[in-house]
Amino acid sequence: MPSPAPLPAQVARRGAFSVRQAIELGATRRRLEASDLTIPFRGSRLRADDPGGALALAAAYAARMPPTQFFSHTTAALINGIPLPTAVEADRRLHVSVLAGDAQPRVRGVIGHQVERTRTCVASSGGVRMTDAATTWCQLARYLGIEDLVAAGDHLLTVRDLGARRGAYANVPALTRAADAHRGSTGAALLRVALPLLRPGPLSRRESMLRLRIVCAGLPEPVVAYRVVEPGLGAYTPTVDLAYPEYRIAMEYEGDHHRDPFQFRRDVARYERLQDVGWIVIRVTGDDIADVPTAASTRMLDRIEDRLRRRGWRP
Repeated sequence: MPSPAPLPAQVARRGAFSVRQAIELGATRRRLEASDLTIPFRGSRLRADDPGGALALAAAYAARMPPTQFFSHTTAALINGIPLPTAVEADRRLHVSVLAGDAQPRVRGVIGHQVERTRTCVASSGGVRMTDAATTWCQLARYLGIEDLVAAGDHLLTVRDLGARRGAYANVPALTRAADAHRGSTGAALLRVALPLLRPGPLSRRESMLRLRIVCAGLPEPVVAYRVVEPGLGAYTPTVDLAYPEYRIAMEYEGDHHRDPFQFRRDVARYERLQDVGWIVIRVTGDDIADVPTAASTRMLDRIEDRLRRRGWRP
């Protein structure tokens, strides 16, 4: 069977595109029915070799989304890279909203919402409309538990590279105003609990969970993303995930990226240098902070308490 004719360059380099745009650029309807393309939604196409996760489907829907609609809830969270539980990330259904008074979408694979204007701010990123960071965080309260809601908030407060600039998606005042606007909505009580627990700095969902579980165990709250300055380290000032500076104890979450050979060697060198100047380094894995606490979680917290007591901490 001969290979399908090439698509116009402007759409060929994208995984998803609208039928209208492709035809305007010279593609034929026959070409758009070829086996190398799928039809996730009427009026859009997606490359058949695309894995078809929620982000790819969002791109396909965005190609045909009317101007009154915008992504929201967990879909807006995924687009912004907000960490979510695996089960939530795996849900391929898209959340698409309209403001009250507009017709909500009724499309297979799409969960439509009508949202109050006073509770909703809409932003645009790369031409894609979605709820802004603060609104999205408040909407997540109906789907997440307290740990994941805090992890999502921590992510939004953490300074990072945002395209052409460096900054955070949101700040505490913005999240507070949004939470106030959501009073009376589903999850509003959880938002009030989560707000004072938010901290900027964690680079992963598990780091936020680790901090919360340490505090819930009755241990002192560690400092997030602590930069270690020690005379014995000279100009070397490593940053550790969590720390008790007073007791010179560091806690490091070993995520999957630490398996990279280069990262592994860097980690070992960093830990050794910290230990050389008297710091205790406690390494934590995903098993220690599983979604549902296990015996490993208890042992991890016991280790932290033991090291604190050795360094003079008392409840």
